[in-house]
Amino acid sequence: MLTNLHSCKVRKLAFKIIHSMTIILPAWDAACKEAGMGMRRIPWDVSTRWNSTFDMVSFVVEYRTPVDALTDKHCLGLAAYALDEHEWLVLGQLCEVLKILKDATLFFSCGMPNLAMVIPAMDYIDEIFMTTMLDDTHLDPSIRAAVGLVKRTSTSTICSRTCLISTVL
Repeated sequence: MLTNLHSCKVRKLAFKIIHSMTIILPAWDAACKEAGMGMRRIPWDVSTRWNSTFDMVSFVVEYRTPVDALTDKHCLGLAAYALDEHEWLVLGQLCEVLKILKDATLFFSCGMPNLAMVIPAMDYIDEIFMTTMLDDTHLDPSIRAAVGLVKRTSTSTICSRTCLISTVL
């Protein structure tokens, strides 16, 4: 999927920055300082925590100036990780979609969610995803496909869990 290619570039760039403590890491710190931003590290994307993908993508979108500055310096060998305008657009859209899911996760994690809380929240997410998918001008086709996949998966999961809960009750 196209969005995976974009996040893969970012993931590899983060790895290069962290693991080149003598060359690339100081250049990253200098690029952040030059852009007037805090010297922070790109959050690591962990495959078992989908929220970490949102954290990484959100950070990179926010720190676009230092990322562009770093990948533009050919002497560092990071030109392969440079993102073009379309890739930045797709990453921004991916960030928007993942934010909805992260907010839902944090909402459900803040207490003891019950069926009365979960169903309206899932209906809201479904409504957002449906309106987003129907708007061809707003999202890149790869993001629309990913949203469609999430929607199909979450709908079937919610239906099966709701049936199970109803049966138990």
